[in-house]
Amino acid sequence: MGYRSVVEAVFYTRNEEEYPLLKLYVEENFPKFWQDEDIDCLKPIKANNVWGCHFIADNVKWYESYPEIREFNEFVVKFNQLLTENERARPTWAYEFVRIGEDTSDIEEERSDNADFILSVCREIQLLP
Repeated sequence: MGYRSVVEAVFYTRNEEEYPLLKLYVEENFPKFWQDEDIDCLKPIKANNVWGCHFIADNVKWYESYPEIREFNEFVVKFNQLLTENERARPTWAYEFVRIGEDTSDIEEERSDNADFILSVCREIQLLP
């Protein structure tokens, strides 16, 4: 069975006029594995004064050695390079990533320097019926 994680990431802009360009960049560069219609992990977001793409992968084995995970990480590196090298993207584009593993202490978070912290982890106790 193996160790499973819940993973979410957002690639977004604070400038609505920049959204079509950001969306095009993500769609053209995001790993094809995650864009497959059977998996369909990439959704548009338009809320809280940000516009972008929301990646959600639930119950996934998130190991660096897996090709689809390596491709995702390579995309993130390219996206972050774009933020640091492109004058137009730098002030308004951002990236956030959160992975929650099966162990309660296994939480990984990563953000670009100008992120708005729109992804957060909330732990709670629930009494189920």
